[in-house]
Amino acid sequence: MSFFAAALVVFSALLHAGWNLLGKSNQGGVIAYALLAALAGFALLSPFIAWYLLVLDITAVPMTFWALIGVSGLSQAIYIAGLGMAYKQADIGLVYPVARAMPVLLVGMVTVLLGQHLSSAAWLGFGLITAGCVLVPLQRFSQIRLSAYLNGGMLWAIVAALGTVGYSVADKQALDVLGGLPDSHFADWQHALFYVGIQFGAMALPLAIMLACLRTDNGFVAAWRCRRAAALTGWMMAATYGIVLYAMTMVENVSYVVALRQISIVFGLVLGVWILNERWYHTRGVGVLLIIGGLVLALS
Repeated sequence: MSFFAAALVVFSALLHAGWNLLGKSNQGGVIAYALLAALAGFALLSPFIAWYLLVLDITAVPMTFWALIGVSGLSQAIYIAGLGMAYKQADIGLVYPVARAMPVLLVGMVTVLLGQHLSSAAWLGFGLITAGCVLVPLQRFSQIRLSAYLNGGMLWAIVAALGTVGYSVADKQALDVLGGLPDSHFADWQHALFYVGIQFGAMALPLAIMLACLRTDNGFVAAWRCRRAAALTGWMMAATYGIVLYAMTMVENVSYVVALRQISIVFGLVLGVWILNERWYHTRGVGVLLIIGGLVLALS
């Protein structure tokens, strides 16, 4: 992984931590809030999408690409819905790190199944990152109990993690399809910007269907009250993931990008202590050291 690609992912992780602070103030339904954010991101990028499609020979784009877009959008919706359901049944401090940490290992496994290679150092690094993510939210080491993880909330956290795996792998393959189009006049960053806009549209559709199936407007009404925050979140999400997608065009194995993105947990922790006056615990210090050590091992 090149230094430039790593720097892009680290910068995106800082942005990711920023919009997650916004999300903490959200009092609306998770799915409705995410739908508003996705629509805002799509609306922001729609002029660029229109220009891209005018220049591109749309007939040259294979159906494989559109299928991957569908998988990505559905996987994003599954991630959000899984996270929302998990939050209702378990402590957010346990759920979120599990949902973020598991894809580090799972994406690595999927890429190996797809024929790519990961070194022993990378696997060890991924393991340390996963352990660090689990430790960061804890106040005491004694909180690590099997009973805390054997509940419905953890099951939904696993569903959210599988959603992350789905869109991470699909996005990398879709970008490879775009980059391999004959007579393409676009730079990699333009492919990434177009893709993130299309992906937001693809994510909005299943989220809207989920919201309709819930048959309640309470969540949407509550989310609409903080629509400005939702729109800002969507724009920050677009910037964040657009940068990540651009970095994906520079690497062969997407698992390295997924692993490096977990530095956002460290940034979020630091911002929480600094801005929200959250407390610092020994467990958090050990977790941060494990994440950083794992990243050094995995990317060396």
